[in-house]
Amino acid sequence: MAHNPASVKTDTPGINHFATVWYDTVAIENLKSHLPFVAATSRRKLPNRNGRTIQLFTYNVLAANTTPGSEGTVGTGINPTSETNQATVLQYFDFMNFSDLVLDTSIDPILENASAELGYRAALTANTLARSEFEVVGAKTGGTIDLADNEFLSAATIREAVMDLRSDDIRAVAAGGMFMGIIHPFAAFDLINDNTVGGVIDILKRDSGNESTLLQRGIQGFNVVDIAGVRFIETNTVATSADFPSSSKTGYHTYIVGQDAVISVSLGAMDVPDGERNFRLITQKHGPSLADPAGVIGASVAYNFKYVATGPPGTGAAAVRMRRIRSETSIT
Repeated sequence: MAHNPASVKTDTPGINHFATVWYDTVAIENLKSHLPFVAATSRRKLPNRNGRTIQLFTYNVLAANTTPGSEGTVGTGINPTSETNQATVLQYFDFMNFSDLVLDTSIDPILENASAELGYRAALTANTLARSEFEVVGAKTGGTIDLADNEFLSAATIREAVMDLRSDDIRAVAAGGMFMGIIHPFAAFDLINDNTVGGVIDILKRDSGNESTLLQRGIQGFNVVDIAGVRFIETNTVATSADFPSSSKTGYHTYIVGQDAVISVSLGAMDVPDGERNFRLITQKHGPSLADPAGVIGASVAYNFKYVATGPPGTGAAAVRMRRIRSETSIT
């Protein structure tokens, strides 16, 4: 005889005390940009107890002397000349306070997680300050290469920028005697997708070394490609130009960076990080104090750094040791 189940059965909707949500205590990693601009600068430190302003200087290059001297005549000596500029260090800080109750009841290690987020904020601040100075230098006469409407970034443009820098005796800054390139992913797509004769695809597919595998494996990490003497690093933090090169389009800025294009100045022993996600932070556990007798503030995390970015001293080519390329992209 077939079995018939009982008409009254126990199921989940009928039991109200069951837990219906389990909370994961490990946060999903959020989306943070790579921050290369400080790493592309030269470094200086302003010692403590020496004021807030640093003066940088460079000697002017002496021209050739093609006039022969007269025998037995001492002649007239010449004087070296120099150029200077000054930059004033400013202070940047933020903090978070956590109550003792939050620390005792949060389901995640909230102090450690919040420290990581605040560290990124500090590094992003320094990256943005450095990028702003790259924009100032790149906007000077001779600093910018503007591509035309419907013209995308290519290996030929990179060669133009490099040779333009080399024609001004500007030295490379990256390892291996290469210039450093900072590029947005959209512009990087156009560069890697350059299939003209002598373009990136043409070069890579003929390369018998490891670089030829870039076409198959794609970009690894943030290293895009080495091309025309430039080592390109990818970031979403480049500046853009609205309505460039024409109305309703966006121009993305690519930077070809030479030695001493921008100088980072930090105060004392607190060095600004170079491309790191996390800044050095001040993390403290608190107990009762005169300001907080009951000890309701259980901990705090903060950053506090003094920093300025400035272009090099000098005029003309000496003051513009980089090239800023503005171009639209085929990805919009």
